[in-house]
Amino acid sequence: MKTASFGAVNRAAAGAAGASSGGKTVMITGVSKGLGRALALELAKRGHTIIGCSRAQDKLNSLQSELSSDHNNHHLLLIADVRSNSSVEELARAVIEKKGVPDIIVNNAVPLTETTRYGKFQRKSLTL
Repeated sequence: MKTASFGAVNRAAAGAAGASSGGKTVMITGVSKGLGRALALELAKRGHTIIGCSRAQDKLNSLQSELSSDHNNHHLLLIADVRSNSSVEELARAVIEKKGVPDIIVNNAVPLTETTRYGKFQRKSLTL
């Protein structure tokens, strides 16, 4: 398993912490792995409430266990498929009902294939 230490995670965490001394409510799509998971863990460690969604219940359960290890059960992880409008609508209703409007939304799960309803995308290699 790879451990992520991204500058983007630190910048997002700093931004979440900057507006007030209290924790923010941060909604992260695609929270079960990669950057979404790393961001959720870091922001939770900094005292923010995490609302997350993913299609993978087992990965959400694993993340919930990690998030709950600090004895805060104020996080909310839900099954949702952002490829489905009805799933997104249901997610929005559940979030508003249970947590209200999030302070920050990180759209980390975007269904991008070579051709989507958003247009045609080309695959490119990125060399850093």
